[in-house]
Amino acid sequence: MHDLSAAMSSAEWSTAACMLAYETNAAIIYVEGNYGRDMCTLAIRTSWQTLQREGEIPANVLMPMVDLVIAKQGKLLRAEPVAQQMVQDRVRLRGMFTDLENEWATWQPTDPNSPGRIDASCILVYGLIPEANKGAIVHAPLPTTPHPGQVGRGAQPGGVRPADRQVAGGSRTSCGSVYGKRGTGREI
Repeated sequence: MHDLSAAMSSAEWSTAACMLAYETNAAIIYVEGNYGRDMCTLAIRTSWQTLQREGEIPANVLMPMVDLVIAKQGKLLRAEPVAQQMVQDRVRLRGMFTDLENEWATWQPTDPNSPGRIDASCILVYGLIPEANKGAIVHAPLPTTPHPGQVGRGAQPGGVRPADRQVAGGSRTSCGSVYGKRGTGREI
């Protein structure tokens, strides 16, 4: 996982997300579906095309799949199941992420600041381990069967589930996007 967390415009974060996805050979870009999903998907697609036109990403490289993750409403409800996965040693950080670790260790529900890194890591875990988000309070149910033209959890390329991929990078954006890489582990 890579932490590129920062306050960015939609053009900046989508470009950073696309470059990170390209550099790490990411298979999926997870996007928070609760808020801004269409804007996030459009920003990522537009940045990918722009980077290819400018020669930053080769024209023959396919854009990673953009997968929506519908997370629980509220920071505490969203983070609690992920924290439990960490306590049970089902989720581990791979590498040194001092800012993320500090945020996980110190954030309180009464804090006025939004925990951006916690949000991004929750979206990532929910994408990789969907059962961590079971029983969520959401706006719409997750799809369980594929439909023609569906993009997301129901239409996985090659039958590989996101939970079977290792994460190469993650980045906090205004949409909480994070990225998965082809592999076999569940470490973030």
